[in-house]
Amino acid sequence: MLKANYHTHTELCGHAVGNVKDYVDMAIKLGFKEIGISDHAHTPISFMSAFDYERNVLGQIMTDEEFENVYVPQVIEAKKHNDIKVFLGLETEYLPEYHDYFENLRKKVDYLVLGMHFFNHNNKTYSTYDDIDSNSLKIYTDIAIKAMSTGLYSIFAHPDLFMYSYHSIKGDRVFDETCIECSKKIIDAAIKYDMYLEINANGIQNTFRDFPEYKNYLYPREEFWELVSGSNAKVVIGADAHKPEALGNDIVEKAISFSKKFKLNLCDFVKLKNI
Repeated sequence: MLKANYHTHTELCGHAVGNVKDYVDMAIKLGFKEIGISDHAHTPISFMSAFDYERNVLGQIMTDEEFENVYVPQVIEAKKHNDIKVFLGLETEYLPEYHDYFENLRKKVDYLVLGMHFFNHNNKTYSTYDDIDSNSLKIYTDIAIKAMSTGLYSIFAHPDLFMYSYHSIKGDRVFDETCIECSKKIIDAAIKYDMYLEINANGIQNTFRDFPEYKNYLYPREEFWELVSGSNAKVVIGADAHKPEALGNDIVEKAISFSKKFKLNLCDFVKLKNI
């Protein structure tokens, strides 16, 4: 089982259950040495339309008030445990035009997790769950690399999430040359900027598909991790827990088994970046 987890959500995000204490208690029960709580951070909405905000953000993040008055105090209280190290984190997007906002967030927490769920380009908002093709994947890749280069983030959560909706020019749901090219750029950047790439257990939980072109998880995607295999890229398994039991269930065991298919630089613990 895991010795630590740094991708953990609470009820404050609106799509999970349990508070910080519930997750820390479960982590101690499972014998964890470390746990990072990394709920979704409030994200500026001025860069997207009201429609896109409702599609991509509404009901998926905590408010600023919840962050300051509930989330932070709960984690600070949990840090008093002698049996486990507890870290205050956030999972955020990266919007280059709001760099100062994310830099300020980083100063308030122990670490940030990069989660590329949506991104903006030329006044258009793209959702990783809906809008990825050969052109938008290149934009996704460029912004992800820019985010990694900032030094604000320790972990790139589900870096292969783009395969959730990716389709080629022909409309096929395949891992094609564009995917290979972009994946190699992401992996090289992770090595260059000392980022951990995450094998995401929640993808195993939710994204098995039986397509004519591909029968497996949309993410974690085998072809992506085959490219990581044998490299110096640091890899960590993330439970992406949305309920306390998800820190140590059969899905986590499947993620561990998935990781063993590849020759990976798999790490039990994440060395969080200082600023």
